Amino acid sequence: MWAVMTRLEDPKKHNLSLVQKMKLYDGKVLPGYTQDTVKELRKEAKREGMEGISPRYVQDKISNALVNDAGEGTINPFMVLNELDKGLRHHSLITNDEQRKRFAEIIGLVKREYEEIVKNEVQRAISADEDAVSKLAANYIDNIKAFTLKERVKNRYTGQDEEADERLMRSIEEKIDIPENRKDDFRREIMNFIGALAVDGKKFQWNTNERLRRALELKLFEDQKDSIKLKSLVSAVVDKDTQEKIDIIKSRLIKNFGYNEVSATDVLNYVASIFARGDAKD
Repeated sequence: MWAVMTRLEDPKKHNLSLVQKMKLYDGKVLPGYTQDTVKELRKEAKREGMEGISPRYVQDKISNALVNDAGEGTINPFMVLNELDKGLRHHSLITNDEQRKRFAEIIGLVKREYEEIVKNEVQRAISADEDAVSKLAANYIDNIKAFTLKERVKNRYTGQDEEADERLMRSIEEKIDIPENRKDDFRREIMNFIGALAVDGKKFQWNTNERLRRALELKLFEDQKDSIKLKSLVSAVVDKDTQEKIDIIKSRLIKNFGYNEVSATDVLNYVASIFARGDAKD
């Protein structure tokens, strides 16, 4: 990621960060940007890709990280990034301090992006209880259906007909930054999505809509994180109940995201330290 970003020109005219530009080039979808944007970006950047860090430099620094490994048998991204950063001071092809400073700043961007990735993966591992998220999704769909059709919802416990649960709906929608004045549009969008699937003879699944999937997972994560006591990972003593839950999360990281035992433990401890110092985003 870092080597690629050093070869990109700053997207000055499109209100994009360098990370977002890289994602667009990689085929990712960003709200408000299209493939026409990508064509414009490439047209503006005449010498893009011609200058920057070489793959050979990255290979050499990965080799250094492996040689300096403390004996765990694996290296983590921060070890590699630190080697990349240290090597900038002696890189023979970096001709001025301004270029060296820019490359170092891009390493900072990569570290922040990596932090967001691992926080997201740990959040998804914590909220990967299929039954719980399915129930939350069904409850949300029942309520937005009643809201859009101006109907009432039958309370599953009392059997009484009630108004749609605005508090529940907003607690989910706010997780993906749906503002109050856009909530109606989002709810209709989900109902239209479900209707389009039905026309094609397909059944709606909560994870088939990317924005809804993310909102549900974040809501479930928020509801469960305190019971899992993630912050306790950075303490010396973990009780048996918490340890069992942590082991389940690690097994999900290994199964769903390709970690091994060592790296799953490392990333869980790292994300736990973020929560312990209160830096995690809501």
